[in-house]
Amino acid sequence: MSAVLASHVDEHRAFDVSSQAIWSLGLREGRRMLLSPAVLVILGWSVLMTGIDSALNLSTASLPTRGGVYEGLSWLVALYAGLIFYIACHLVASSARRTKAEGQFAASPMSPRMRSAGLCVGVLVGPGLLAATVMVVLALLGSDSTYSYGDVTPMSVAELAQIALTVVGAGMFAVMCATWLRFPGSLPLGLVVLVFGTILMSDAERAPINTWPWFAPYITAPDWSDEVWALMGSQTWHAVYLAGLCALGFCAVMLREREGRLRWLAISAGVLAATAAAGALQL
Repeated sequence: MSAVLASHVDEHRAFDVSSQAIWSLGLREGRRMLLSPAVLVILGWSVLMTGIDSALNLSTASLPTRGGVYEGLSWLVALYAGLIFYIACHLVASSARRTKAEGQFAASPMSPRMRSAGLCVGVLVGPGLLAATVMVVLALLGSDSTYSYGDVTPMSVAELAQIALTVVGAGMFAVMCATWLRFPGSLPLGLVVLVFGTILMSDAERAPINTWPWFAPYITAPDWSDEVWALMGSQTWHAVYLAGLCALGFCAVMLREREGRLRWLAISAGVLAATAAAGALQL
């Protein structure tokens, strides 16, 4: 009896150690994703161009208004953050392969699946947490319904959640591509699939059915889409659907290793069923 009890205690202790190691790795990888040269260069270029434009229009320049900040942040995150962090997350996830350092991890106590889980945690605590923070700022800015916000109407909580989830989804997709497609050129290949796949699915005129854009991994806010189909569904359930796509990306990363694959296949089937249910309920 004591031997069985000791075995359970050892297993629980090993699980705690593994969880701590994954979270520690996730924090480190999340920081690397945020400080990736891709993020710093693109954001630096944007700040530089904004500064040059302000200098050229110095006579008409003024401090940004509340509506201007709201519009600028929402457009920046919705249109560019996903692509920027796709590149950053892929560079971090594939760094060991590109530097031929994968063999050094063989002596590490962390298994390949634990390292992959750490990368996914890094997506959540890095780009995901940053996007969520920006969405909270936007929610506070948009709480004043009497203020003018230019071309962008203050979005609901569900619509703001969709924007944050697109950033997380892009990061998960990047880790999935880097994990499964272990060859040079996987980064641009995944980027092409992500961009043109989203554009194709979001085009209601070319879609086989008018509700097809609701299944695209992108936001469906009516004020952004300016299409009739965007008024026909539930923004809340679309946010749940996007969360399901993020979870499926995580499951795909976990399926890369053979050990315990049957268990992850069962988990993936459950996540897929839940995501499909959310996809049906959003229409």
